Amino acid sequence: MSINSTEEAHCLTPSQSDRREVQCRTRAGIPITFRAPVTPNDWHAVTEANGLRLHLTYWQLHLLRDFDHLLCLEGLTGVEHLSHQIETVRKVLRRFRGRVLLADEVGLGKTIEACLLLREYLLRGLVKRVLILVPTPLVSQWHEELASKFHLEFSIPPRTATADRPEYWRQTERVLASLAFAKSRKRAELVTAASWDLVIVDEAHHCKNRATQNWQLINALKRRHLFLLTATPVQNDLLELYNLLTLLEPGHLKTESDFKRQYVRRGNPRDPRNRERLRSLLGEVMVRNTRALVQMDLPARYAQTFLAQPRGEEADLYGLLDGYLRRRKAPLNKGGGALRECHADEENAEFGSEIGEGMRSSAMHQPDAAAEGLPPLGRRQLSALLLAAGSHAAALAQSLENIAGDDPTARPLVETARRIGRTAKDERLLELVHHGRREKMLVFATFRRTLEHLQRLLQEAGVPFVTFSGAESDREKDAAVAAFRQNVPIMLCSESGGEGRNLQFANTLVNFDLPWNPMRIEQRVGRIHRIGQTRDVFIFNLCTAGSLEARILALLDEKIRMFELVVGEIGSILGNLQGGEEFESLVLDLWLRSHDDLDLQQSFDSLGCSLLNAQEEYLRAKQLDEALFGEEYQ
Repeated sequence: MSINSTEEAHCLTPSQSDRREVQCRTRAGIPITFRAPVTPNDWHAVTEANGLRLHLTYWQLHLLRDFDHLLCLEGLTGVEHLSHQIETVRKVLRRFRGRVLLADEVGLGKTIEACLLLREYLLRGLVKRVLILVPTPLVSQWHEELASKFHLEFSIPPRTATADRPEYWRQTERVLASLAFAKSRKRAELVTAASWDLVIVDEAHHCKNRATQNWQLINALKRRHLFLLTATPVQNDLLELYNLLTLLEPGHLKTESDFKRQYVRRGNPRDPRNRERLRSLLGEVMVRNTRALVQMDLPARYAQTFLAQPRGEEADLYGLLDGYLRRRKAPLNKGGGALRECHADEENAEFGSEIGEGMRSSAMHQPDAAAEGLPPLGRRQLSALLLAAGSHAAALAQSLENIAGDDPTARPLVETARRIGRTAKDERLLELVHHGRREKMLVFATFRRTLEHLQRLLQEAGVPFVTFSGAESDREKDAAVAAFRQNVPIMLCSESGGEGRNLQFANTLVNFDLPWNPMRIEQRVGRIHRIGQTRDVFIFNLCTAGSLEARILALLDEKIRMFELVVGEIGSILGNLQGGEEFESLVLDLWLRSHDDLDLQQSFDSLGCSLLNAQEEYLRAKQLDEALFGEEYQ
């Protein structure tokens, strides 16, 4: 563990115990809290520069002797210390020399284990340059969790010429990219020309075939350490396992012909020979935790969707908005898709945030639109408006004002949205609150304006509530959780609401609006459906009839039964979708290419078929891996 300078290390006020704390920042920029026994007589020396340096050096040498004391567990936010994950970190540090296949069953936290290992390696100075490659739909989730939970900042390559320059890959120490982005011919040369201390590959079963660009990219990378993550290392036949382990430890399973002769049954490449010997060899490079081993079973969860039918001005508003946005969308390119904006952070922006004045001015510099001489709205602007419409009229009015306030044809829409008081979804929510008044209820909303409206709605109805969002201070959030636990029946939450808090005393969740990214929906549910929950969990989804959110929810619930899946399975399924685009980007493309509701529904039906195929692929792989490794694999 290397400290950047004594100026960067500052001390806390000494406590009354015999253990003292020093907050420091490593050369890698990671904040840590250093705890060690210090006698009262020593404390003054430790708070001085030389004493602090000597004290830290002493404990650094002490820690180098073994890996029993993990540095990575200090300073985390919202990460539970689960025994199987901590033991996996220790096992990898002691036995695997920085090359491991993490193959836990879905939902047991492979990502958490990989991030803990990453943080441990960084804190111990074992690595500096890190490359993380994940499927496109998982980039934003990885980026958010690395920053919010592990306090690790990673650069996502911009979709500009910057990412096509060697300097970006040589000089950027921590890069998070989609595998699809990195494997293109030009970028692959740049990525493989750079040297990396550690490479992490999520959903590594996409590298199962030696003939693919995925496998060839990982094999060509200059790296000292490699973590491969997959819950399904074998999807079709045992040679896929051989190919994955060849990336980790070339020669560990000898040659391909030797592997076939010893372990593959002739005529059935899915059925291994010498199973015990093969399992022993796998144990030297692979860690696989199963639910049976860690004894982690969660109570059931049940989901119900309420479609709210808009009436009067509210119904008129949605019809007018659809026509307005279709007039303002960008023209289609030859491939049938809308021309994309050249924003560097386009694919990684969080949809649903309130759009400010800067966004409005950027729209005014777009190429001329075909209709009415108006400049076209970009993808992010269209996404924000469509999401706002699915949230509440109050959010839509504010977003329209911010994005299209200079457009006189948008003014009637803004005025109509502002006139709407209670919406159909408001009435549905009040019904749920009335019927569930004995239960603790979390109510999620994406937009700040929607949260403010819900606060007024509950106040007028005389319903006690607290709010947990980014607008509150840490002290206010603590007070909100305490009140919610004790005597307040409802907590209104923003997208990050309740993150890192123990809210398992509640078992009812209401999605007042819905993100387009299914994994964000899963993150919301995970606030209460997690270890420590002892009761069945009930999820209520509110959607405006005919909205994009209603179509998305029907797709996820009816086609793949999303709310019945084990936590983490939705990510594995989305990773199998052909094309590898982020799900919210797919949804926007469907809307952009459609001409009317019938056309849009047909497109969603096609996407539903693709989701079913992706789920079937996942289930086949899951069955094969369970047959090969069994529940008691260690």
